[in-house]
Amino acid sequence: MPRELKKHLQTVLRLRPGNRVQLFNGTGQVATAVLRANSEVELLDVVNYPPPPCSLVLIQGLPKGDKLELILQKGTELGVNQFCLTPMERSVGLLKSNRKQQKTERWQKIVEEAARQSRQYHLPRLEISTSLRDAVSTVEADLKLLLWEESAKPLDEVLPEMLPRRIAVVVGPEGGISQDEADQARSAGYQAVSLGPRILRTETAGLAIMTILQYLYGDLASGQHG
Repeated sequence: MPRELKKHLQTVLRLRPGNRVQLFNGTGQVATAVLRANSEVELLDVVNYPPPPCSLVLIQGLPKGDKLELILQKGTELGVNQFCLTPMERSVGLLKSNRKQQKTERWQKIVEEAARQSRQYHLPRLEISTSLRDAVSTVEADLKLLLWEESAKPLDEVLPEMLPRRIAVVVGPEGGISQDEADQARSAGYQAVSLGPRILRTETAGLAIMTILQYLYGDLASGQHG
């Protein structure tokens, strides 16, 4: 068992030999186990949870660090399956090359801890893109959305009745999305939409639309995994 997990069981959860725990590997396998001496575990049974019928991808323009951590944590709780972080023209929280590995490791840890806490059995993927152009050209989805304050098109006008297999959403950083960036996204097949008359902060916008999509196409309405 990884040392970090042992520490979590002993010092955070304060579990003792004989206690039962649930373990998951991030790919949908969930094991019920009994804690033994020296923090070893004995597996009792394993259940396989299928991946969600609709996968959600959040392409997030890099905001300041504290806002990004909130987005990663709450996005994982809401069932986002992939985060693609990208610098944009108006990004304040640009990722310096000499700190990229350190920051990425911290962000990955936040995602893992949020997945553990929320029982998100399929661990979200975390990717760092070099530019918005690169992100929108490489992320595959059968429904592509661009949240843009300049758009007058309501979200419900573009949502299909048939269940999409994969939805990607672009959300800008604190300063929003420039005209050039909107053109880049639209040329890659993204439809510019609005969430109404109010201007949402970057840390609110992505979480708001992911909640809507999860309710319509995911498990928020049913309350069931898989």
